[in-house]
Amino acid sequence: MRIRYGIFNILAPLIALLASQAGCGSVLSPDGILLDAKAIFPEDADPAYQSLAIVEAELLLQPMPGADAASLAELFIGLDATLIEQDDQLGLITISIDPDMRDAIATALLQSSLIESVHKNYVLPSQALPNDPLYLRQPHLPQINAAAAWDITTGDEDIIVGVVDSGIDISHPDLKNKILDGYNIFGGNDNYDDVAGHGTQVAGIIAADSNNRRGIAGLSWDSPIVAVKATDDNGDSTSRHLAASILWAQANGAKVINVSFAPLWSNKVVQAAAEHVFNRGGLVVISAGNGGGNSKKGGYPEALFIGAVDGTDRIAPFSDRGPFVDLVAPGVSVQSTAIGQGYRTANGTSFAAPIVAGTLALAWSANPSLRPATMLSILEDTAIDLGSRGKDATYGHGLIDAAAVVQAAVDTISESDDKAPTVTITKPGKGSTLSGRSRITVNAFDRWGIADVVMSVDGVPAGTDTRRPFQFVVDTALFERGAHTISMVATDTNGNASAPVTIDIRFSGSGNGTSSNNLPTIKFTSHSNGATVSGNVQLEADVSARLGLAAVEWLVDGESVFVSPIGGTKAEASFLWRTSGVSAGTHTITIILTDLAGTSTSANIELRTR
Repeated sequence: MRIRYGIFNILAPLIALLASQAGCGSVLSPDGILLDAKAIFPEDADPAYQSLAIVEAELLLQPMPGADAASLAELFIGLDATLIEQDDQLGLITISIDPDMRDAIATALLQSSLIESVHKNYVLPSQALPNDPLYLRQPHLPQINAAAAWDITTGDEDIIVGVVDSGIDISHPDLKNKILDGYNIFGGNDNYDDVAGHGTQVAGIIAADSNNRRGIAGLSWDSPIVAVKATDDNGDSTSRHLAASILWAQANGAKVINVSFAPLWSNKVVQAAAEHVFNRGGLVVISAGNGGGNSKKGGYPEALFIGAVDGTDRIAPFSDRGPFVDLVAPGVSVQSTAIGQGYRTANGTSFAAPIVAGTLALAWSANPSLRPATMLSILEDTAIDLGSRGKDATYGHGLIDAAAVVQAAVDTISESDDKAPTVTITKPGKGSTLSGRSRITVNAFDRWGIADVVMSVDGVPAGTDTRRPFQFVVDTALFERGAHTISMVATDTNGNASAPVTIDIRFSGSGNGTSSNNLPTIKFTSHSNGATVSGNVQLEADVSARLGLAAVEWLVDGESVFVSPIGGTKAEASFLWRTSGVSAGTHTITIILTDLAGTSTSANIELRTR
């Protein structure tokens, strides 16, 4: 061992003594006490680390904040160590050493005020740990057993995650390659760049570009993101914008949608959007809230509400509690991407929810055939119970365990479903006489979810409802006075339809059978039938409904691509159709317009792409 600079001569006797002890598993502490070598490397106290191999000729150092490069260089030279790599973001230095002098050099390094900690470079066999330098600053990942989940899958490009938030920093190096598409619902344009910062942090937790030797690791490495800006530039949103954003994300391929806003446990508008997603094979994940309160609300079964725990699995003081909480996840000092192409840590249930969303993306990547109801059961059954036995109002079912969730997804075989939903007309009763505008209410149940319930009057479809509570209105003035038959057919998410359930009733009043005058109307205005288009095509139509507009849905070749709420009695509906990647030929564009009475009508045009 050569001491090349005089200022390090004081270390020579210590190094010599440490070297003499290196072969017996003990070293001298800075204050002269003989210690076991495990005292130098705290990780060695963990039995799991004791069995791991290490890179014999390397040490990893955490320099003290403020340590200057010249002094560090002198320190390494004095210990015959060679600098291999220095990561300024992580503040981690890798040095090459003589393996026989490992413990002695480590203790000498700890004698210097320049070094905060020293670590062996452990080899982790059969573990899909990423090489992102800030991974070691993401303790929420080992807390939920992410590495073991990555041994099974690191995600799939077909499992898209929607981030409904303040947008995403589109230039961030850990995110720019992960964004598949995006839209600004709040502003009604394509600018979804994040200026508030919240959405960028959420997106990084879910699916930051991983194993790329940069920044952090996301939960689902290979899942792309669709970014939906649901807020103004201050990060504020509304129920309407959140619901519309959820629908946009689902229509653009998102199977998992994260909504880190609160309080939403009683928000029926957002619940309707969540149910829409559930009935089409996806799940919405929502943050519990950061008020530290205790709500008595039960949330809704079509979505997941996530509370936050700290690094010791205790409930975070700020996390809202109540029967609505389904699960908890780490939400204290969670490291993620930040606007300005940086990284930061943050606290909140806003950052616990995307941990669950990312885990869901992994689980569906492992077994994409699973239905949302099955996935909910898996999450509940595999959670680590932290509170009172079973589900409680503080921790829900418990702490998310990513490895257990993904393994259970792999082990679960999708059940075949050929059983139709059950349907009951609860109001009015058989033989009732209705007058004016009367409400019809229905109970419909299916284990896997109800896609829709269709009401017909005298065999003619008169309304469709896609969310609970299933209810319809009939304006008896639009029908002939006398006897009529109302029937209901429910279809589940797997396409199984119930037999019609009917009741015979009477309509009173001066009906004249002119219901067709009140159907919603649609007129395409942007393109004529048969037109040839290319690139980004703005499709537009004038829509109206005497009873009030409710929603418009756009379909391309029979596949739903965009759903949006709409108000008033007359409006212009529009949709931007991106034709890049669309096969050349004739395509059918369909609009389905629904009014406030639940009555729907549709119109088609055909357009050619080059």
